[in-house]
Amino acid sequence: MPKITLKPENKIVDVSSEKSLYEQFKEMGVHINSTCGGVASCSKCIVKVTSGSENMNEIPFEEKQLLGNVFHLTQERLCCQLFVSGDLTLDISDHQKVEKKEKKVLRRTIQEKNELIEQKQKERAENPPKVKEGGFKRPRAFKYEDKKEDTQE
Repeated sequence: MPKITLKPENKIVDVSSEKSLYEQFKEMGVHINSTCGGVASCSKCIVKVTSGSENMNEIPFEEKQLLGNVFHLTQERLCCQLFVSGDLTLDISDHQKVEKKEKKVLRRTIQEKNELIEQKQKERAENPPKVKEGGFKRPRAFKYEDKKEDTQE
């Protein structure tokens, strides 16, 4: 059974060569981004192969349509089209879930709200906004006089 090493966690998982890696990762609970469900139409399940590229299947037509035939340059494959026959090391750092921190909702009482309004009004009274100086008018466009050349014959 082939072993897949998942970076950056250095997690090692056993997989079979009969199913795509996307299907197997989904069954194991390893998160891989995808909106198409593994049918090679969204290209969000891209993983980077760091070692063991000789143990992968050939690039299928669907994958060539999405990514092109540049695996030798980018070392990236679609996880939904990737079948393995031996050990492989993948970088799935782009698929790590980022936990969002919930923002605390501050609720003020009416009294606190009124106090803040009064405080802001006092600050404005002490430091009034600067009055703009100047004409406040747009400059006039230049007027050109039509100069008729007097031609004497």
